[in-house]
Amino acid sequence: MQYTYSFIIPHKNCPNLLLRCVDSIPEREDVQIIVVDDNSDAEKKPQLSRKDVEVILLDAEHSKGAGRARNVGLQHAKGKWLLFADADDYYTDKLPMLLDKYAKDESTDIVYLNACMFDEGGNEKPHKTDGLIRNYLNGLKGAENNLRYNLWTPWSRMVKHQLVRENKVRFDELPACNDKMFCLYCSHYARNISAEDVVLYKYYRPRQGSQTDSKRNLSMLDDLLDVRCRTISLYKKAGYNPIPSVLELLYNSKYSIGLSKRQLIRKYRETLSKAKVPLVLDLSRYFSISNRRN
Repeated sequence: MQYTYSFIIPHKNCPNLLLRCVDSIPEREDVQIIVVDDNSDAEKKPQLSRKDVEVILLDAEHSKGAGRARNVGLQHAKGKWLLFADADDYYTDKLPMLLDKYAKDESTDIVYLNACMFDEGGNEKPHKTDGLIRNYLNGLKGAENNLRYNLWTPWSRMVKHQLVRENKVRFDELPACNDKMFCLYCSHYARNISAEDVVLYKYYRPRQGSQTDSKRNLSMLDDLLDVRCRTISLYKKAGYNPIPSVLELLYNSKYSIGLSKRQLIRKYRETLSKAKVPLVLDLSRYFSISNRRN
């Protein structure tokens, strides 16, 4: 069957929230919904009755986080457009408008979607998508590159399937930060982009931070430094500034707990060499970030 839209949703142990997410997607003949369950506990597997939802169950052997789940979803996607949702988030009632608007679009590669954040108390506030999209739509200088390269969440965009296939873009299969490079590469390869300023997506951001945040530790540091190196390389290729700081990542306590000062220095030097970033430039960027925070 030929679909216009493929929604890919990774799931892990939150069947009730998943149901809310799926129910926020309209039942249409042109919509394909793919739920990839990442080895949930037996009593927390997806419980979905909608016939238009394809559920793929990954066992312990094939489970490797949201990145692997999304890649499996990509293998089964048939739509012209790809959309990505997290199981604990959901779409607003403006989604049908979006689907109607771009059903026959042939020229756009990415549509950036506006979102708001909400917490367990129901409090809402704008996501960073709001400012980036409004600046772009208002034609501010540098706003297009900021939208392309300063937004790293897959749910904040609708991507042409052809762009992903032709450029062989895939998610990193890492415990954390598995979506950043997928989003950056899609943005980089996109020729024509568009954006919608109406809020289309509600992103759950708990007051205590996300589950991924709580699991970030020393064992993930090398993966995160590798992602930082690839980000720097892509930014250089795209001519996008400012270049992110390696030192800022290393000195963030979530990543470097357990490292001695000597170990930090060694990792810092190795990463700068790999990223081909001069020490002075990285230090300048680090202190610039620190000053803005203070």
